[in-house]
Amino acid sequence: MDIINEIQSLEIDSSVDFDYNKSFSSSNKPIAIKGIKNEILYMNESAKILSNSSDETIFVSYDQKLSEDVKRINELSHIAINKTISVKTENGQIKERFFNIESVTLLNKFGLFSGTLFIFNDLTPLVDYIVSLRGKSFKDGKVYDEITGMFLKNQFEEIFSRETERAERYRFPLSVTVFYFENLTFFGQSLGNDKLNQVLKYIGIYFKQKLRKTDIIIRIDFNNFTGILPHTGYENAARKFKKIKDEFSELLKFPDNVKPVLKYGISELNLKKHYKNYDMLIEEAKINLKERNNLTPKQNGGYAF
Repeated sequence: MDIINEIQSLEIDSSVDFDYNKSFSSSNKPIAIKGIKNEILYMNESAKILSNSSDETIFVSYDQKLSEDVKRINELSHIAINKTISVKTENGQIKERFFNIESVTLLNKFGLFSGTLFIFNDLTPLVDYIVSLRGKSFKDGKVYDEITGMFLKNQFEEIFSRETERAERYRFPLSVTVFYFENLTFFGQSLGNDKLNQVLKYIGIYFKQKLRKTDIIIRIDFNNFTGILPHTGYENAARKFKKIKDEFSELLKFPDNVKPVLKYGISELNLKKHYKNYDMLIEEAKINLKERNNLTPKQNGGYAF
């Protein structure tokens, strides 16, 4: 199920009675809707379980206060935790879970406010991973690329393994994208390293704004990047990256002969095909990139085949 499309249908035709249960019951993300008087109109099963396992409200409030540790994690990881929820586990222990909660305003057929839809993005696995890094030492001592703010290559194997295993366990879609920027090397040679670093920093900020908090981008090397997109099928990933490519091209005001142009390839996890052979996902994304752009090996400094 594509949650975004379901939400868009709420906004496009609010005069039609909307079956919340039919639309959101199968989602493994907690989804809830509050009405105009702040009453709860709907919770899918995941939201009910989350609510029942906690003695506190699961909704983020305007005066939500985060701990200093959570604020630091947000700064270090470039994610946006805006709600922590203490839940009781099956063995009776209390565990803190970390969420980014998105809200969507709902309008009635007269265009007036009728409620708010909340989507709970569970960032706990990513937070657990970030916290675990505190006790680890890496060769260069770094987790994030200083220029783009993306994860570095030394984080790829662990993140990729964790996300594919989660997708397998909970049976949700997952797509992988490999991408680079045509002309990036020539851009640096023509305009200098300072201008190049400005563009790379802008790339990091742009992708952070355009992708969801649960999407993960890793800078493999100078001009090779890998994206891991949980809860995203191939078609949605392709639409997302086409939009990013078109917008990015319009935003960079440089001559066409030096303007960096996004080139990407995408593959989707198929449990029958990729079970215990997840590296095939990356290879298929590289093949898709080649076919999509009619590339020759290592053309323009991009991925080698």
